[in-house]
Amino acid sequence: MFATSTMTRKRTKQRPQVGRLGKHLTRRSRGRCELCDRRDEVRPFELWPFPEEPDPERTLMACSRCRRWMEQERIDPVEAHFLGSAVWSELPPVRLAAARLLLTREDLDDPWLADALDAADVDPGTGEFR
Repeated sequence: MFATSTMTRKRTKQRPQVGRLGKHLTRRSRGRCELCDRRDEVRPFELWPFPEEPDPERTLMACSRCRRWMEQERIDPVEAHFLGSAVWSELPPVRLAAARLLLTREDLDDPWLADALDAADVDPGTGEFR
């Protein structure tokens, strides 16, 4: 787990104000999860630390499975193969969320995982962009 995990547990509750970004995010994502491309229960998910006002650069559309993983800071490695593609996204919140999920893995020495995290340019200690 990366250094900020205690902060995330305190601040994972999503703010209702993020709903104001719904129309913009739905257009951007075409109604799909921006991490895995699923369509079930897709809703906005704001990444901590929360800015003063909801920001599309800190928010992504996520399905119920991906939201659950981000809230619990745990993934199913078998199901999470799509994160290897998501770290290459042009969208900063997608790249950051994918990297943070990959950082929850215990085998950070895995060469594939190291390459994916390098591609996202996220610091493993802070969970933020370098």
